[in-house]
Amino acid sequence: MDFDRWLQRFVTAIEKIIFRVALVFVVLLFIVQAVLLNGDLRLFLSKTDKVEGKPVMQEAEARETMGRKIITEKTQSSYLTQEGITLVLELKAPPEGSCTLYLLINNEVVEQFGNESICVNVQPGDLLEVIGKVSGDRPASISIVEIHGKLKSPEKGYELKTFGERDLIAWIIPE
Repeated sequence: MDFDRWLQRFVTAIEKIIFRVALVFVVLLFIVQAVLLNGDLRLFLSKTDKVEGKPVMQEAEARETMGRKIITEKTQSSYLTQEGITLVLELKAPPEGSCTLYLLINNEVVEQFGNESICVNVQPGDLLEVIGKVSGDRPASISIVEIHGKLKSPEKGYELKTFGERDLIAWIIPE
């Protein structure tokens, strides 16, 4: 018996078996996907649908703003109740231009600056940054109006002028 012929037949037979098994799996995939279109069967077959509608975290909707995660109001309230140092920040927009600026704490968008002051709790080591867009020739000004707690940095009255590039407002350093 010639080994080359035997190997050729063996490889051809295995190739046919592998092809048929792959074809069966592809057909099964289409059948399972078609069955999952039925809502009642999907609820019975899928573990995901059994827990659908139950939030994993407390309404933690995350939107994207300028590539950063936004903490929504519901999760923001839990962020603000953590123990720490409270800062009050205020935006002074340029008179002729419009500005859209966001406050970032540790690379997460926490709040959008507006007409009212922003009050946030921070922890030692937190980084406060601003990002957004300021139109016109004059920069917007963000100042720290009040500090509740003892800090080495930043100091009350610190003012940052920005055109909306990513700028560091403060690095929280306790006394």
